[in-house]
Amino acid sequence: MALETLAFNDVLNNDIAHFFKSGNIRRSEKNKQLDIIHHLLPEKGNHGTNLEYDIWYEFKNEPKIRGYVYTDVMTKFVYLKPASYMYCKKILRSSLEKEITEEGENIFNDIANNNTDKYNLQTTDIEYPFVIFLAGTNILEEITDDVKVLKAVKERGAKLKPHPLTSPFGLSFLKAQYGKDCLIPKNLSGHTVLNKARTVGCTSNSEMGLVALTKGKRVELFDRKNVVPKTYTAIYTVLFENGYPIIEDFKRMLSSEDSGLISYLSKDPEKNINNFFKYFKRVLHVRPKRPKSLDTRK
Repeated sequence: MALETLAFNDVLNNDIAHFFKSGNIRRSEKNKQLDIIHHLLPEKGNHGTNLEYDIWYEFKNEPKIRGYVYTDVMTKFVYLKPASYMYCKKILRSSLEKEITEEGENIFNDIANNNTDKYNLQTTDIEYPFVIFLAGTNILEEITDDVKVLKAVKERGAKLKPHPLTSPFGLSFLKAQYGKDCLIPKNLSGHTVLNKARTVGCTSNSEMGLVALTKGKRVELFDRKNVVPKTYTAIYTVLFENGYPIIEDFKRMLSSEDSGLISYLSKDPEKNINNFFKYFKRVLHVRPKRPKSLDTRK
C-alpha cells in the first residue's frame, strides 16, 4: 500500500506540511512531477522499520539499520537512503562498479539542461562568477566553514546566495559575518545565478553543487570538518573521494537501478525502489519500539 498524503503527515508534496516548512515562499509546481514516485513508496522500510520524509538521523558506525528516509531533489528525484551514513556510502560506492546506461546519460543531461528552482523565485540577469550557496538558518552555523567562506569572499570576490528560507535573524548574522555587499538577495532564483557562474561553492546539504557538476562548473565544498552528515553528504563524499569529482562516477550513480536516486525520467521507478530495499534486505535491522500506550498486543 502506498503512502497516503494526509494533512497530519509530513510527506512529499503535502501543501500543509510544506507551508509549515516554507511559510510564504511557495514551492514550484515542478515538484508535482515527483508524485508518481512518491505514491510508489512503501509505507515501511525493510523489516517494519520507518520510512520518513525530509529528516536525517543515524546511530554512528552501528552495523544495523534503524530506519529509512527520503527527500525530493532538484524537482527531479526522490532520494531514498538508509538512516546510516555508513550504508549510504556503501550503496553509492557499489553503483560506481556498474556501467553508464543510456537512461543514466539522459537523466544527467536533463539535470544539465533543465535545472529549475524548488521554490517560486525571481529570475535575474546579473552575473556572479563565483557564488557560494549557503545552508538554511537551521544548520547555517553548524555546517558552514565560516573561515573558508570569508577567505573566498575577501580574496576571490565570492558572492553568497542565502537559502530562500533564511530567517531575518539569519540574514542579519550573514551581514555581520561577511558584509552586506557580498550577499545576493535570497529571493532571487538560485538556478538563474548558478547558470551564469563559473565556480560554485556549497555545503553538503545542498543540491546546487550536484547541478553545477553536470554543467561542467568548478565545484568547491565549504563544510566544517567532522560535521554531522547532511542530506547529500554521502553523495559528495563518494564523488570527491579522490579530492575532485569524477563526472563519469555521477553518471554511474544516475544509471544504477539500486542507488536510491529515483528520477522522474526512470523507465521503471517501482523496480528501482524495490532494488534499493532489496540491497539492504540482509542487513540487521532494528524495528522501532511501540509506545506502551499504543501496544495492544497481549
